[in-house]
Amino acid sequence: MALNNIELENFRTKIKEASEDLKINELIFHTEWIFDGPTQSLKIGGVMLHDHYNFPVGWEGYGIEDLEILEQQGFLKKTFETEKDPVTLEQVIKYLII
Repeated sequence: MALNNIELENFRTKIKEASEDLKINELIFHTEWIFDGPTQSLKIGGVMLHDHYNFPVGWEGYGIEDLEILEQQGFLKKTFETEKDPVTLEQVIKYLII
């Protein structure tokens, strides 16, 4: 489920805030299957952003589509991507925050 325009702008603001706080401009998106379902996370410099910043998560949360929109807008630039494992659903995508 993609974020609406206001949510997307808040998402961008939180990413920028975290990047400035941590003084790191690399965002890491990670998906995997844990226990009973798939999960995803965002990290900057090893810091799980969900634990320190108010990011929308769960069914109302962000998705890969939102990161792709931010990339199209020139806010993010994809620098690395693994193939999604068909069994574990594990995938890592790294972005440079512009």
